[in-house]
Amino acid sequence: MMRRLASAQGRHRDGRPASAVPHYTWDHQARAEAALLQITWPGWAVLYGTGSRLFHAIATWPTPEPLLLCDRTAEGLKAQMREAEMTTIARRWTLIETEADPETEIDRPQASGIS
Repeated sequence: MMRRLASAQGRHRDGRPASAVPHYTWDHQARAEAALLQITWPGWAVLYGTGSRLFHAIATWPTPEPLLLCDRTAEGLKAQMREAEMTTIARRWTLIETEADPETEIDRPQASGIS
């Protein structure tokens, strides 16, 4: 049996010279849409998975836990991103209002025996 050279690249068959294999890039349109979303939505890292055929968005701002969104279409991903941003803004405003208004302070249980 003939050993192949480690440096040989391309398609190989025993007894025949190596032939070049064409390089393919898949889903040009979807990858271009993901790149456009990456540019137009600051604060998000947007990717397209050619294996999964899904658009992925990862929040790049500080969140309590990682925020990863997935959708089959760019429009669906945009809707999810918009909803996630609005939810985050609403939570921040709720926290700010709660901290600023002492009347809405939450009753916390007191430890027994401590004055």
